Parts: sequence; C-alpha cells; structure tokens
Amino acid sequence: MIDKRFLHGSVLLFIGVLIGLSVSSLSCGPVPVEGLIFVESVMSGHSGNDSFTEVYNYNMTFYNSGNEDIYVNTIEPVLSSDSRILSTQQSLISEIERYVPAGSVVSIEGSILINSENSTKEEITGIEIIKCINMTSTETIHCFNYPPA
Repeated sequence: MIDKRFLHGSVLLFIGVLIGLSVSSLSCGPVPVEGLIFVESVMSGHSGNDSFTEVYNYNMTFYNSGNEDIYVNTIEPVLSSDSRILSTQQSLISEIERYVPAGSVVSIEGSILINSENSTKEEITGIEIIKCINMTSTETIHCFNYPPA
C-alpha cells in the first residue's frame, strides 16, 4: 500500500509544478513588432548655392517585419519648428503607391535647406531637423454584403 504522506507530497509537488508552469507562461516577454518599422537613416550636409545655406540630404529605410504585405501610399518626414529650416528643394511627401512585401524594405530620400547665417557649425549640426514621420497606408477591408440582407 502507498504511504499517505508520500501520496500527499506527490500531489502537492505536481500542483506546484503546474502553478510554476502556468505563471511562467503568463510572464511578460518581448513583444514581437509587426508591420513597417524604421530601421535606418542617413543624413549628410553640404554648402548650398550661397554661403548662408546648408543642404541636408536624407535617406530613410523602413522594414516590413510582419507576415503580410503592406500597401503604402505616402511617407512624409515632418520638420521641426526651428526657424533656421528654410524649405525643401522638393516636396517632402514621397509617393510610394505600392505593396511592401513581408520581409522587405522601402526607402525614401530628399533634401532640406537650412539657413546657417549667424550660426556656428555646432549649432547647425545640433538642429533637430526631422521631428517625426507620417506614413499613410490603405488597407483592404474584406467584402461586405451589399445591399444588406
């Protein structure tokens, strides 16, 4: 016959293991990021047509880390409100208008003009030129019954 203390101990051990496994499965771990994520940016500057203008060229890359293709309409860098940022040589809105397949990248590039008059090199390089990036995307919503039944 089995000893009652051994049986109770075995049951308690089994319950403890179950509780330990359930708690470890509820713990917070890294959350996978899916969709377009910003992975790389390169900015370079050079003197413009006059001695008081700096031209900053940028190149930004986004990676589709999800499992599905994403249709991207536009990507637009939003400039900070620094008064030394004059304008751009072209529109900042990059028309993409295509699917970005899962596991692939999309890149944009452009130029921004900076007024360097009365500013040191350190002040110019310290400007936060791009504040954030706006991205528009169209998502296909599955077919709805029309007219409603």
